[in-house]
Amino acid sequence: MTLPDVVQAALDAVPRWDGHYLTGLEPPAGGTAALLDLATVVRGNHVELARLRPLAGKTFAGMFFDPSLRTRMSMSVACAKLGAHFVDLEPGSGLWTLEFEDEAVMDAVSAEHVREAAAVLGRYVDALGLRAFPTRGQWETERTQPVHSAFAAHAGVPVVNLEGPFAHPCQGLADALTMRDLLGEPRGRKMVFTWAPHPKQLPMAVANSGIWAGASLGMDVVLTHPEGFELDAEALSAAAGLADANGGSFTVTNDRNEAFQGADIVYAKSWGAVTGSASTAGGHADAFSSLKGKWLVTEADLRRGAPARFLHCLPVRRNVVVADEVLDGELSAVLDQAENRLWGQAALLLALLGR
Repeated sequence: MTLPDVVQAALDAVPRWDGHYLTGLEPPAGGTAALLDLATVVRGNHVELARLRPLAGKTFAGMFFDPSLRTRMSMSVACAKLGAHFVDLEPGSGLWTLEFEDEAVMDAVSAEHVREAAAVLGRYVDALGLRAFPTRGQWETERTQPVHSAFAAHAGVPVVNLEGPFAHPCQGLADALTMRDLLGEPRGRKMVFTWAPHPKQLPMAVANSGIWAGASLGMDVVLTHPEGFELDAEALSAAAGLADANGGSFTVTNDRNEAFQGADIVYAKSWGAVTGSASTAGGHADAFSSLKGKWLVTEADLRRGAPARFLHCLPVRRNVVVADEVLDGELSAVLDQAENRLWGQAALLLALLGR
């Protein structure tokens, strides 16, 4: 099988890395930009690629410890378009209850240790994908993405993060691809990533990957959130480093009104506090009640910018996170963003398994 020349050239331009994709920061310098170029080429040649089936004979297993619509479907369809087989595994139906602690005495609920489960799966498939959200109140552990790290350590094949506590790198790829589509040349344009209210304490994974996406494009990224909802210091440092390396900037402010001025992109997402009073269930409920109306994204907010185009990873709480007028209006790009999950992940699969 020979790939179309334009696809082969784009694939060859993607630098190799050790195989795992747990944060999206793994590819060496220029790697994310090359993946985006490949995604664009795949999108333009997907009919021919579906005929050629370049990943025929390859198998990708997706393990979902938490709910998924776009991530599960986009990865499954990406595999189908490239000729790979997708295996969908869910705890309770496709997996035994797993133990992750080393030297554990397994005399309770867990029936299988991750050492055996990951190693066996690695003998069956060519790559694994894993979605596992955090356990609230254990951030110092969860920030290391221990479930993902355990599978990566023992599987012997590439492991792709399909969202964890700290990062959602496949979403970050789609975000960057969407901003390139919308802006042409994103470098120097303003991206505002804003906290949004939500009745649940959600992980910060999308926020981290989102600011990294903008920074990797050389954008002027502004993160805005209420006091007490700071992102992880390591994630902020990574964003600043990416912005500096790519000719952009990264700033943080609690002044929402100032942040929206002159924005080209407004990306809204909820996340829960990991320290302080708002990190408890009761504290989060109090914060949600007091901030709910004040941090809702409206069309007037977007009109303070260029006007700004609106992004959100979905699913989204209408009229809590963002007003109907935005989601149903001409400034919303959330459906294009969701579609780009497919093309970003197809490019990732080719980079990991197609050469």
